[in-house]
Amino acid sequence: MKYAAAADIEVTKKRFIVLAIVFAINFVVWMDESVFAVLTPLWSGSLKLTTAQIGSASAAYLLGYFPVLFIAGILSDRIGAKKMLVICLVGVSVLSASMAFVDSYSTLYLRNIVFGIFFGFLWAPCNKMMAMWLPSRERARYAAIWMSFTMASGAIGAIVALPISDAIGWEKVFLLVSVLAIPLIFFLIFKTTDRPEDFKGISKEEVAYIYSDQPSIEEQNAEKFQWSHLRDLFKQRTVWTMAIATGLGTTPTWLIGTWGSYTLLNEFKVTPATASMMIFFVTFIPIIFGFLSGPMINKFFGGKCRPALAFGPLVSGLAFFSAALLSPNYIVWAILISGFGFFCNPFFWGTVNAYWAGIAKPEYSGTLNGLSAALQVAFGYILVNMSGKWIDPSVSGPAALNKIWIIGGCVFLATIVLVYLSKEVRVNATSNPDLSNSGSNQEKPAPTII
Repeated sequence: MKYAAAADIEVTKKRFIVLAIVFAINFVVWMDESVFAVLTPLWSGSLKLTTAQIGSASAAYLLGYFPVLFIAGILSDRIGAKKMLVICLVGVSVLSASMAFVDSYSTLYLRNIVFGIFFGFLWAPCNKMMAMWLPSRERARYAAIWMSFTMASGAIGAIVALPISDAIGWEKVFLLVSVLAIPLIFFLIFKTTDRPEDFKGISKEEVAYIYSDQPSIEEQNAEKFQWSHLRDLFKQRTVWTMAIATGLGTTPTWLIGTWGSYTLLNEFKVTPATASMMIFFVTFIPIIFGFLSGPMINKFFGGKCRPALAFGPLVSGLAFFSAALLSPNYIVWAILISGFGFFCNPFFWGTVNAYWAGIAKPEYSGTLNGLSAALQVAFGYILVNMSGKWIDPSVSGPAALNKIWIIGGCVFLATIVLVYLSKEVRVNATSNPDLSNSGSNQEKPAPTII
């Protein structure tokens, strides 16, 4: 039985309470990473680190991050995304405050590994919550908006962290950031549920609307997470080609976090105030596109996922190459690297959740998103860990880092090949013969978008 009759019924809109909490959680958790990246010139100078140590320490949290991403994805499917997010918020809050007590390369490296472990409980559970709380037609739109909130932390972090650090020291900035998670822990516990039908005060009509293009509650309860279905899912080639594509798709953005602020302050020699303002304004380029990417996928790409997934890395890759080869001034450089360099995020991560929900059932979206993020962070660790060695000390100014951006651009463009080796999924189609049935012999309806 389907809830097709309820396709146009929204009524209470309680789902937006849960979405708002999920968006806020992403903003706050990513704020620590944003502040850490923006303050790289300050903490690295205070700890007297070499460029190789900066790259290694920045990559350390990815070392703790990537194995947990996949584990958290499976656990969110098995025991609920809400519990995973509570673990994330508590751990990140404590570890954010601990940055104030780092006094050496060794303690920084250890702190970042442990921080990465708790950070790993964020990505897949958030995607699982959105997959369960949204009808498929809304997933691409709100996943892109969710990504915009993630990137907004970079803009706010830039304009807040550098001026405050000048006034009270970079260590105290991390103490201030750590308290932001505390109220969200209570909102998460008391104002969210893993399944819409368990939410207090939600109407039957809204539950029907959420499940309008999904199996009924009874069918979902009868087909909860099963290892045999997961095993069948991983036998599909398209799962692996797209998973590897997600591993590469936005990996070079980690380079921006490590070397973006560093280049502006240390190589272009701009002031902290100027750097913070530049990062703040140019970050709104991908943020704005995050709010527009849902309609753009439908209008310009005909609801097809692959062109949308390829478009982001294409633009970001060309931006990296332009920044390295054209040697622009710091304003254009910041627009290319910190603006269009992040362009891939809303188009790629805003689409891939809808793609996975089309390839498999929503019950397995946590696992697939966890796999995607784990591979992305694993590749990111390799890239960032090696990046400090790519700086040319014989060259002065921003050109010393050109090799970093050229390699990042190549990784962006390599993603496109893997995207087109994967099956197509339409997010606004009424039927899709390429969709997997995840162990069932019946064709399932494709996701739609409005």
